Amino acid sequence: ITWILKESFDSDYIEVKSVPQPIRDNIMVKRGKVESDTTDGGIILVDSSRRLDNSGTVVGLGDYARRTKKGTKIPFQVELEDRVYFEWHSAQKKLKVGDDFYVILTEQDILFVEED
Repeated sequence: ITWILKESFDSDYIEVKSVPQPIRDNIMVKRGKVESDTTDGGIILVDSSRRLDNSGTVVGLGDYARRTKKGTKIPFQVELEDRVYFEWHSAQKKLKVGDDFYVILTEQDILFVEED
């Protein structure tokens, strides 16, 4: 995996070349739809100003969801391809790969899984 960090003061995400594999208790979620890049009045919004949906699809899981006091690894309740919803402020670790936005969460950040 090659990480190309492209972080600047005008963006709140890290730009990478490929989707990294999460480790430990982290979950990689591909964000839902992105707000349009222009407002109804015609104002062009930069990437960092566009509002993202607070839902997404699980595309990567770390090694375990959490550990017990004795060190036993507890598996994740969510699975790959699950559609999950989370509070917008949980999305503090954000990535951009090409035109797609991703967020790194823990299972505790997820509010619920959408049923089919």
